Amino acid sequence: MNPVDSNRLKTWQALSSLFLDTEIDDLTCDYIARVVLETGYSPKEIHSILWNEVFPVLEANLRSVAGEWAGWTDEWLLEHLSASDELEPRKGRGSIAKEIARCWSQVAKRLPPGYA
Repeated sequence: MNPVDSNRLKTWQALSSLFLDTEIDDLTCDYIARVVLETGYSPKEIHSILWNEVFPVLEANLRSVAGEWAGWTDEWLLEHLSASDELEPRKGRGSIAKEIARCWSQVAKRLPPGYA
């Protein structure tokens, strides 16, 4: 396993909140936006992390009848997600991708222009 820097892990943890079997509320969006700004990733990097690293692994949770609602440990994320060098985001398809895009748009409203 390649080492992952603490900012990447913090970003994974925050973005993973979008994939929990829970309602995405203002507090969740505020938290994600705060972490995005704290980590200093560019809008392009954040989009790549969301769509190339987090989405492919965690989207299945939203398809599950008994999806995870409490969150994932750092250890689990480190074991299952991996950093990608690909900066061009590969958006998912289907209803789950549409819902994640909708939720991300709520987060992006709390961020500087360019993150939408």
